[in-house]
Amino acid sequence: MEDEHFDRRFGGMGATGRRWFLRAGLASPLAAFAPTPAWAAPLVNGWREAIIITPDPAPWVETLTRIGGWEVLASAAADDSLNRLWSLPGDARAQQILMHNAGTSKGYLRLVCVAGAAQTQIRPDDQAWETGGVSALDLRVVDIDTTRAALHARGWRAPSDPVRYHAYNVEVIQWAPVSPDGVRLSFIQRIAPPLSGWPELKRWSRAANAAIVTKDIAAGAAFFTTGLGLPMAGHTNTVGGNGPNVMGLPWALARSLPVDIRGFAAGPAGDSAVELISMPGAAGRDFAAAARPPNFGIAALRGVSADVRGLAAAMGASVMAIEIPPHGPCLGFTITAPDGVRLEIIQPIG
Repeated sequence: MEDEHFDRRFGGMGATGRRWFLRAGLASPLAAFAPTPAWAAPLVNGWREAIIITPDPAPWVETLTRIGGWEVLASAAADDSLNRLWSLPGDARAQQILMHNAGTSKGYLRLVCVAGAAQTQIRPDDQAWETGGVSALDLRVVDIDTTRAALHARGWRAPSDPVRYHAYNVEVIQWAPVSPDGVRLSFIQRIAPPLSGWPELKRWSRAANAAIVTKDIAAGAAFFTTGLGLPMAGHTNTVGGNGPNVMGLPWALARSLPVDIRGFAAGPAGDSAVELISMPGAAGRDFAAAARPPNFGIAALRGVSADVRGLAAAMGASVMAIEIPPHGPCLGFTITAPDGVRLEIIQPIG
């Protein structure tokens, strides 16, 4: 999305906690980090971090740092306020690591490991076209072949080869693999015209978009435009070339399947976007009921508002106090968008 809008397509700390912090190469369970002023922006600019719940954050940290060129911003044990926000048992414990593409202040990934709560995968053995929750997070990439080889070596697998195609008046190559713990990232390499305005892109960019395969695109569009004030910033009807496609659809079906894809963002200066994908001719399972913490996968999108109480009142939600590293004390609330997509809205108050 961003300046070219949609120039691509989706496709307490016990011994165990201490071990994975050490495996991740973190010297301390709480890394020093000062939040940037950008965190005070209103929600209408989009979401700032995606929450990935995983049984083991260490492989994620290794992959993001060594392959993607990302950095650790903060790491800490969560306090009891997260249990209340996520309706976890009182004795549940969570460890979290916040990561970003170096040089950016948005599109973060928060890796969370939860102990003491019942968990299941949000989208187990899913097909890319099945609905429910966030299907994928899009990232730009400098070299998709290098990324593919590195992720294959780490057990990632995709429903298709990288696909080269045209959409939104640009040419891209896209590949959408799934991690060993069930999270899909969609990598997009610009071919033409040359990409501009992304000086921080050295290997992998920040998370630039959340792809949501929807059962009702009209309801989803109304939620993000009328409910959250995000204008539609792009529209296309392709998931790839003439047959080969990033979602792994049978080629004959992909040639004839009606597709409606709409992106929503606050514009070039906005934060990470959402993209609704409707493919009623490829209906499958629906994972919406499981798309929430503490289940494994992309469990929530977290945004920041300068007026969380006003926004919560407008959305009919209740505000609570929560401690969120590295921002400290915050006010926050949750709301569920269509297709079970969980949104968490916070306002730092420290």
